[in-house]
Amino acid sequence: METIIHLSIILALFSASALCIYLIVVLTRFNAFLQILQRELVDLNKNLKPILENINTMTDKLRLIASKVDEQVNMVQGVFVAFRRITENVTRFEERFQQMLEEPLLRVSALFGNVINRVVSLLGRRSQDIF
Repeated sequence: METIIHLSIILALFSASALCIYLIVVLTRFNAFLQILQRELVDLNKNLKPILENINTMTDKLRLIASKVDEQVNMVQGVFVAFRRITENVTRFEERFQQMLEEPLLRVSALFGNVINRVVSLLGRRSQDIF
């Protein structure tokens, strides 16, 4: 029975040794994978740096453009406000001017109408008296 125990121990040691060798091979492959990954990340970092700088530059330019557009919009809005004020002032002036002139003109036109009617009626009477 001791032989079986010794054989079992030897078999267990061989199995543990095989497992250790397999573990070494797996760790070696994993190490190679990590080195490749590290090189890829370094290359990616090198390639991304100019791209990120360009994106940063473009972002700054877009901010500048957006602020200029805001300024232009504010300027146009100011023009519209001023134009609206001018049109309101012109409308008020027109209303005041119309109120100021409308009544006297109506009086003058009524007066001229009455004068013309009187002249026509006078001429009508004279023409009837002549014939």
